[in-house]
Amino acid sequence: MKRSVSVCAGVMAAMVSFSAGAQESAPEAPLPAPAEAAQSVPVQPVQEVYKPVNLSILGGLSTNGFSSGNVVNSLSLGLLTTNAGRVDGLAMAMVGNWMDRESSGAALAMGANYAGQVRGAQMALGVNVAGGSMRGWQASLAANVVAGEMVGAQLSTGVNIAAGETRGLQAAVGLNIAPDMVGVQTSSGLSIASRLEGAQISILNIGGDVSGAQVGIVNIARRMKGLQLGILNVAGEAEGVNLGVLSIVGNGQHHVQAWVSEMAMANVALKFGGKYFHTLLTVGMRPPLDGEPRLWSSGIGFGGHIPVGFFFFDLDALASSLHEGAFIDSSHNLLGQLRLVAGFQPFKHFAIFGGVTANTLVTWEGEAPSGTDRFKQGRVFYSDDVRVQVWPGLVAGIQI
Repeated sequence: MKRSVSVCAGVMAAMVSFSAGAQESAPEAPLPAPAEAAQSVPVQPVQEVYKPVNLSILGGLSTNGFSSGNVVNSLSLGLLTTNAGRVDGLAMAMVGNWMDRESSGAALAMGANYAGQVRGAQMALGVNVAGGSMRGWQASLAANVVAGEMVGAQLSTGVNIAAGETRGLQAAVGLNIAPDMVGVQTSSGLSIASRLEGAQISILNIGGDVSGAQVGIVNIARRMKGLQLGILNVAGEAEGVNLGVLSIVGNGQHHVQAWVSEMAMANVALKFGGKYFHTLLTVGMRPPLDGEPRLWSSGIGFGGHIPVGFFFFDLDALASSLHEGAFIDSSHNLLGQLRLVAGFQPFKHFAIFGGVTANTLVTWEGEAPSGTDRFKQGRVFYSDDVRVQVWPGLVAGIQI
C-alpha cells in the first residue's frame, strides 16, 4: 500500500515538473496592437470594369449586372433607373440615375440624379444630389443639393443647397442656401449665406459677413461692407452705403432732431440710417397765432450725410402733408423741401445745425393754408385748380 502511494506521488510530481518546463520553454507571443492589425490589412482599390453601354430596366436588371458598383459606362440608358460606379458620358433614365462614385458628363432624369462626385451636368424634374463636390451645374424643378465644395451653378424653381465652399451662381424661385459663397445668389424668395463675397439679389436677403451688395425688399447682414439697397436694411455693422426707406445700422445714425422754420415753429424728426445716408420721419406744428388756425405737418425725407471731424453737412429732401385744425384730416396741401444744413457736433449725441431751404407748396381742390401769403419773397403759379408757391427759407435746430 505504501508502495502504491509513493508511485502515484512520483507520477504527479513528474507531471507538474513537465508542465512548468513547458510553460518556461514556450512563452505566449504578444497580440498585435489594433493599429498594427489595421495597417496589416491593405485597402484594396476598386477594380473597375469598363462596359461602354449599359441598358437597364431597374437596378440590377441591366447589362451591368447585380454588381454594378465597380462598372464604368460611357452611355447608361434606363427605362426606370440606372446604376453604375461611374459614368463618363451620358446617363439617362425615366425615374433616376445613381452613380456610386462619379458622374462625368451629363445625367438626365425625370425624377432624380445622384452621384458621389459630379463633373458636368445634372438635370432633373425632381432632385439633383452630389454626395461630395461638384464642378459643373445642376438644374431642377424641385431641389439641387451639393454636400461638398461647389464650383459652378445651381438653377432651380425650388431650392438650392450647397453645404461646402461655393463659387459661382445660385438662382432659385424659392430658396438659396450656402455657408461660404463667392458669386451671386438670386431668388424671388429667400437667399441665405453665412459669408458672401459678391451679391444677393432676392426679395429677402440674409447674410453673415457680406462684402459686396444686397439688393432686395429686405436686406439683413451681421457685418456689411458695400451696398444695401432695399425698403428695409438691417446691419449690425456697416462700411459703405445703406439706401432704403428704413435703414437700421448698429454703427450708423440714430438721432432725434428738433428745429424751427418759417412754416412751422416746432418740428421734430427721427433720423436714422447708415454712415452716409439717412431717413427722416418728421412731424411739425404751428400754434394758432394772430387768428390763424393751428397747422400740422407730417412727412418723410431722405438725405446724405458728410461727416468732417466735429462738423457735418446734410442735404435732405422732404415731403410733408399740411393739415389745418386736426392732426389727422384729409389734406390737399403737399410741401416739398430741399434743405442744406451744416452742423457742429462736439459730442456723439449732441449737435447744433442751421441752413437754408427751398420750399414748394402744392395745393389742389381748395385754398392754401393760412399764413402762406406772408412769404412775399416767393412766387405763386396757377394751373386750373392747382396752386404752386415757391419760396426760400431758413432752418435752425439741435440734434441729440
